[in-house]
Amino acid sequence: MVIKVCRIFHLSKRFPKETTADVYLARPNEEHMKTKLTSVAIACSSLVMSLQTFAQAPSLAPVQVTAPAMAPNSSLGLDVPSNTGSRLGLTLRETPASVSSVSSADLEERNINRLQDAVKRTPGMTDSGSPGNGGTGLSARGFSGHSSVSQMIDGTRLIVASGTQTFPTSTWPYESIEVLRGPASVLYGEGNIGAAVNYITKQPSRDRHQHEGFLTVGSYGTTLAGVGSRGPINEVLSYSAYLSGEKSNGVRTDSAYLSKNYALALAVQPNSKFRFTLSADGAKADSSRYFGTPLVDGRLDQRFKNIGFNIAEPIVNFDDQWLRAKIEYKITDNVKLRNETYLLTSKRQWRNSESYTYVPSTGLVNRSGYLEILHDLKQSGNRFDATVDGAIAGMQNRLTAGFEVSRADMQHTNNAPFLGASTVNPFNFAPGLFLSTVATTPRSQVNQNSTAFFAENALDITPKWKLIAGLRTDRIALESMTLQTGVTRNKTYSPVTGRLGVVWKTSDELSVYGQYATGIDPLNGSLPNLGNLSEKLTRGTQIEIGVKGSVPSLRGEWTASAYRIQKTDILSRDPVNQNVTQQIGQQSSTGIELALAMAPARGWNVDTNLSILRARFDKFNELSGAALVSRDGNKPVNVAEVTANLWTGYRFAPKWQAGVGVQYVGERAANNANTLIIPGYSTVDALLRYEVSRNSNLALSVSNLANKVYALSAPNGGSQWLLGSPRTVMLTARAKF
Repeated sequence: MVIKVCRIFHLSKRFPKETTADVYLARPNEEHMKTKLTSVAIACSSLVMSLQTFAQAPSLAPVQVTAPAMAPNSSLGLDVPSNTGSRLGLTLRETPASVSSVSSADLEERNINRLQDAVKRTPGMTDSGSPGNGGTGLSARGFSGHSSVSQMIDGTRLIVASGTQTFPTSTWPYESIEVLRGPASVLYGEGNIGAAVNYITKQPSRDRHQHEGFLTVGSYGTTLAGVGSRGPINEVLSYSAYLSGEKSNGVRTDSAYLSKNYALALAVQPNSKFRFTLSADGAKADSSRYFGTPLVDGRLDQRFKNIGFNIAEPIVNFDDQWLRAKIEYKITDNVKLRNETYLLTSKRQWRNSESYTYVPSTGLVNRSGYLEILHDLKQSGNRFDATVDGAIAGMQNRLTAGFEVSRADMQHTNNAPFLGASTVNPFNFAPGLFLSTVATTPRSQVNQNSTAFFAENALDITPKWKLIAGLRTDRIALESMTLQTGVTRNKTYSPVTGRLGVVWKTSDELSVYGQYATGIDPLNGSLPNLGNLSEKLTRGTQIEIGVKGSVPSLRGEWTASAYRIQKTDILSRDPVNQNVTQQIGQQSSTGIELALAMAPARGWNVDTNLSILRARFDKFNELSGAALVSRDGNKPVNVAEVTANLWTGYRFAPKWQAGVGVQYVGERAANNANTLIIPGYSTVDALLRYEVSRNSNLALSVSNLANKVYALSAPNGGSQWLLGSPRTVMLTARAKF
């Protein structure tokens, strides 16, 4: 069985019968890959033999831990084990990092249906999504976009192509969301300097059957529906199946959307030691084609806020399919093995006019950016790790070590250089057709092969002191080909990242931690354009200190953290040759984050957080017109230096509950020159819920209660704003049985 675990790491329908080494015989660099994978197989076998020897050692005496009850519907849960802040299964209190969680109960209470909307309710996280990046972009700790804030499913990082990620978005199939702020490259590889967000799926249940569903109707012709079921099939098999869909006419003519999501899983567990889970997740979406509203003299003209400026029959289509096979095997109570094989395919298409500029002299709007872009992305890989509980010199110790191999292939099709222009009257709008004098053809093919070895260790120096250390080494080989010319370029990166942290448990209610961590950002979201292959990886370092505490009298928990992150080798213009881009820049951020969750009285809960930071370019030269201009000391684009969230719920009668939420996002820079500013905003949400029965309820929710007009981001260099949703009313019926 152990040998099978070590050899399963690339079993896909594409290679159904081949062994580990044989799989790559059809790949480029055949001898190199075969030698490397043979070494991996030998290392794996050696590791298994060591683990079996270790398993025969006497086991440690069991330790019983009683966790204080956390405030319901909170984003903390300090005594709940987490696999996002660490692969060691530590609780959040034991983890020397800033971690938040949002459960499915939280999502239901606040009536949140989009994953990224839930994430931005946690400390310091803001939305930077747009149709161009899949609508899923996030900002954290002074760094914005998919290259700095990664998103994962059950701990597996999704490859980002051309700064875009289109899956997942629906909250329905997920048990919880966990957010690790700061560098996380040791755990998940490149692309995690700002934060790592982990979406944890609802798993098959062996204990009982659970069936649930919901139906929502609301403003702008919006309808959402979902059904779900999980439970045992027999003593060995169990399942889970969650389906959902959403459609809306949208606020504007170009903001209608339609999406379908599914999450299916089958688990085989013949005994308490072995579990095999096969999962299939995916989504298809005809997404909003709203790319923004043009500004008038740098300000929003209220007459434009509900007008869509895109062409007739625009296209923003995403199709993501995600297959996984996971094995969990407990050799003894002290030795556990895990192995996961996965295959993700993403097909995307955009065909729109994306740039709009108001012309004061004519009162008309000039449109440009007639883009047609297609992504054909395939990501496959395997991750194996082993966790060993033991002792070193009488001190309790837990070690997790493993390796990961992955491959990503992407074909980029487009109509560059994206020519085409038109002029429209905003008050007598004729959308017009897609204009382009350049044919849409395949332009580039990029392949990425990655191999990583990682280890993480937690040592209990004393009952009050815990030392956590991690190390990861990657080998990332990129090959890029310009399909029209046949020119091929290659580049290999070998980054090493690590983190070292200590936790001091001063009492049962209070712990103090400190951490030093390093990370790397991928170029252009892991699959770079051809011209970026000569650049180095962007590196980041972080120092963080924090406190985590409980207030039993209030059934409350709180956290406070302070950090400094420095990011080097960011893109900057060569001061001698302005046509050359070098990685010589530097960006840094310093900040504090506070969070409090409590239930001070029966039926009343409060969840609130505050983030204050200072983010600046320390060294950054940018070409502006024909001149090279220093942006030193300026704020990075789309970074809010102050954010705050509050949610409070109160059960004011036996079957009635009311909730109010407030979100504040400070002003942000819209360009590197900081001459254009996106104003800060605050929104208020409200909810009223009635329990029809023990397992069913009706909820009336209103988001953006004050109908605030605000900007989520500023694409096209800040000349247009992507506006947030106006007041939206939803009526939701939920049932569990």
